[in-house]
Amino acid sequence: MKKLIAFLLILTSITFPANAADCIEKACIDVYTQDGKIIIEGRKGSGLPEKKAVAPAPVKTRKAIVRKPVAPKPKVTGTAKPKVITSTKKPVVRKKPTPSATASATSLSDKLVEILPTAGIAYSPSFQPLIKVPVFFWSDIPEVITKKIEIVGEVVDVKLKPTFLWHYGDGVVFVTRKVGAPYPEGEIQHTYSNPGHYLIQLITRWEGSFTISGVTAQIPGKIDTVSILPITVVAAPTRFAPPVLYKKGRP
Repeated sequence: MKKLIAFLLILTSITFPANAADCIEKACIDVYTQDGKIIIEGRKGSGLPEKKAVAPAPVKTRKAIVRKPVAPKPKVTGTAKPKVITSTKKPVVRKKPTPSATASATSLSDKLVEILPTAGIAYSPSFQPLIKVPVFFWSDIPEVITKKIEIVGEVVDVKLKPTFLWHYGDGVVFVTRKVGAPYPEGEIQHTYSNPGHYLIQLITRWEGSFTISGVTAQIPGKIDTVSILPITVVAAPTRFAPPVLYKKGRP
C-alpha cells in the first residue's frame, strides 16, 4: 500500500528535493500541467509567506490650547491691571515603533505560468489544389522548445517536444513528429479524392521534461493546442475539342 501511495505522488507532482523539511535550506520545485498551461512553483525557507515591513501611520500631535485673556470689569475704586492666563500644557507625542516590531522575511515562494504557442498551418499549392494531386502541409512550430527559467534562486531547464495530429477533413488522420515543409521536400502530404470544402484540424500535443541540478524528470500530463484552417479542393477542368478533319491534297 505504501508503494502505491508513493507511486501516485510521483505521478501527481515532482518535487526536488523530495523531503519537504529540506525546503528550509534548499529550494523545492514543482513542475506540472494545469488548464492547458505549464505551472512552475518554487519555495524556499520555513514555509511562512514573505512579509514586508510596513511603515507606521503618521501620528497626529495635539496642539497646545491657548486661552485668550478675558479683561475683567473695571472697578471704580481700583487701578490694578487684569492678569493674562495662558495654558502651559505640552503637546502629547507618541513614540514610533521600534524596528523589531516589524515582520521580517523568512521564506521565498514564487509561481510562474508558461503558455505554449498555437501552431500556424500552411499548404501548397495555396490556391485551389486539385483532386488526385498531392497537397503538402506544414506548421510553424519547432520540433523542440527549450527554456531556462529562474525561480527562487534556482535554474530550471524545460524541454518540450510536440506531436502533430493532422485531421484533413475527409476522415483521414496522420500522426507525426515532423513539422512538414512545402513542395518538394515536405513529407506531410495528402491527396483528396473528391472536390469540396474541408476543414483542416491540427492538434499539437506537448510533452516534456525538466532538469534541476543535473536531475531530470518528466512533466506529468499533456497539453493540446488546436489550429483550424479551411481548404477548397477543385476538380481539374475538362475541355472538349472538335475533331480535326484532314483532306487529302490533290497531286
